Amino acid sequence: MNNVILISKNESTKAIVMDTLQKEYSLLCEHTMEAAIDHIYTSFPDLLIMEVGPQDKKMLKNLNTLKGDPLFYQLPVLLIIEGKTENIHWEDIHAEDYIRKQDLLSEIKNRVKLAILRAKRVVEINPLTRLPGNISITREIQNRLDSGEIFALAYLDLDNFKPYNDHYGFARGDDVIRMTGRLIMNVVRNAQEEGSFVGHIGGDDFVYIMDIEKIESVTNDIIKNFTEIIPAFYEEEDRKRGYIESLDRQGNIRRYPLMTISVGIAHNKYRKFVHHGEISSVASEMKKEAKRGNTSSYLIDRRKR
Repeated sequence: MNNVILISKNESTKAIVMDTLQKEYSLLCEHTMEAAIDHIYTSFPDLLIMEVGPQDKKMLKNLNTLKGDPLFYQLPVLLIIEGKTENIHWEDIHAEDYIRKQDLLSEIKNRVKLAILRAKRVVEINPLTRLPGNISITREIQNRLDSGEIFALAYLDLDNFKPYNDHYGFARGDDVIRMTGRLIMNVVRNAQEEGSFVGHIGGDDFVYIMDIEKIESVTNDIIKNFTEIIPAFYEEEDRKRGYIESLDRQGNIRRYPLMTISVGIAHNKYRKFVHHGEISSVASEMKKEAKRGNTSSYLIDRRKR
């Protein structure tokens, strides 16, 4: 069931939307963007519906701020508008569609369905974590390089994830991936709300981008939290002995320790990168070196050329 969040102070609007949509959608109603923001960040809705009037400049500003976040720039927004629309400067409003309030009862169901279908056709996100995927990641890195921005790029993946997946099954493995994505996002956002980016390459591979001076402390926090959380994803017997038994690539039974994470970090403070593949390659190289250890660890490229 698709998740829809409605932001409206008008009780009649909420009544119409609730009566029309609640059987087909998981619907949450809030009075303001501020009240809805936590739900938006934790539930990753499929559609945001907002009722705005001529004086709702603050709400529209908050909407533009939300859509300026790479995590939500693909979130479809449907505006409910009362009155004339001829003088609205749509290029300044980050919404994909609108519906006149007088047409709400007859049109809302179709507009919502079309908005979600349209978004699914064009959105490039990982369906498991709802984080931006490869195309978005590549675009984000290249845009920052093209603009001359100084930033740090981290590549993270899980160690011993495949044996865990083989041993416990795909459903349990998916739970670990979702947890990891949420953990990375929460730690990164708490440390740097603006200008950061979190993406999911696929499988157990993630990236995050942020200011250079913050990325090492954030990486340490991610490692610390992951180390505390991951034992809960194992059965008690496996947790106590500190390993699981699973088949390796040659079909032999091997012991695999509890999952850890490895992170490789690259930045462009001293080295000039022109293409996204260059800085990505360095981060990947650092991650490969970090994986040589037996515990969660990270390695940052400190070369100046």
